[in-house]
Amino acid sequence: MDERQLLDELEIDRAVRNLAARYCDAVTACDVDLFASLWTADADWVVAGARTTSGRERIARLFARLRSDYLLCTQELMSGSVTPLVGASPRAADAQWQIREFQWKADTAVSCVMGIYRDHVVFDDAQWRFARRQFDVLYRGPVDLTGTVTPPHTDRPVL
Repeated sequence: MDERQLLDELEIDRAVRNLAARYCDAVTACDVDLFASLWTADADWVVAGARTTSGRERIARLFARLRSDYLLCTQELMSGSVTPLVGASPRAADAQWQIREFQWKADTAVSCVMGIYRDHVVFDDAQWRFARRQFDVLYRGPVDLTGTVTPPHTDRPVL
């Protein structure tokens, strides 16, 4: 790999990590405009095994509806990887993130969701955006981690 290619891959890695962090910021702030800006016009969003929602405007409306159920949601990236797709046109990358989210609703205990985002991102209109984002739940339940565990690559809870 030559120096230029290495620098390109490092820039893509940094930009895609920033995109994922901005997503977390939008969730915490319940910022529908920021959230919408992170998606391509024809993006697909698959939320926790639900059907796919397509299109930036539909995705933003779904986010607004889902997020309005919570007083606060905080989402943190625990680890992740970015794979630039060399030679792709437009520029593109795949990424995967392990996340933890804490959720507060009125009059209920704080809950926790942990899972994996699988992303396909593209350089679109001078910025990196999600073209496809799929979330798979690994754990959902109380913060004390006594809830339901679904191991990766299965559809059935085991605990």
